[in-house]
Amino acid sequence: MSRQERRRQERLAKKQGGKQYEMKMELIQPWSVPVMRTTLPPHVLQTMIEISDLVIADKESIHFGKTLAGQIEKELLIEHNILQQTGVMDFFMDVVRQFVISCKYQMMPDRIDDIQQEEWLTQMLTMWVVSQYPNEYNPIHIHTQCQISTVMYLKVPKMLPSRKEHRADDDGSIMFTNSTSRDLDLSVSHIVIPPQVGDFYIFGANQPHAVYPYRCKEGQEDVERRSISFNAVFQSKTDYDQGKKVQPK
Repeated sequence: MSRQERRRQERLAKKQGGKQYEMKMELIQPWSVPVMRTTLPPHVLQTMIEISDLVIADKESIHFGKTLAGQIEKELLIEHNILQQTGVMDFFMDVVRQFVISCKYQMMPDRIDDIQQEEWLTQMLTMWVVSQYPNEYNPIHIHTQCQISTVMYLKVPKMLPSRKEHRADDDGSIMFTNSTSRDLDLSVSHIVIPPQVGDFYIFGANQPHAVYPYRCKEGQEDVERRSISFNAVFQSKTDYDQGKKVQPK
């Protein structure tokens, strides 16, 4: 038990007249797909910065932006072979696998053992680098032809503060939104998260999200906000062996 949790329980016990209750609690939430946040290990972060540097500098890189929603000039394809050569492909597929397992736990809390015993197959589809500059943005959208989407942050510039204090976190941030919950006391319809170098988000492909534009000080040299995204699909080994095909949405 952490120090913070111990103190919380002590305060709770005082409020209850010295009584302290030991209760095992879990959230059962099968009607929503969570957004998973983790942090890239330092060597993976450095590798992805180096890969993106090469892709951006290469004049032969494929411009992928014409198929995407972003109002962004530089959205460039990253080939799978460079991920395999540098050894980071397995890392990304393992994180996606852990996300799928966590979601399955939510969907079927009474079948944890079955989920743990199952082998979950994952496959990356397309990866691309987003080299974003001031006034560029990504409108609200979902990802199609896949089941899982991701974003990781490699570079975050020093941005000018928002013009409005009560919306201080908007500029340059990612927004996840969903209107399925009507319980405004225990949930919110959207969340805005400022980017931090090394943050890595994994979410369902049908999760609506957007990226706000931002401003930097005039004359500032390093104004690039760089991220990398990829789409993926998954399937249980049982379904694969039975010949059932993944049905991307």
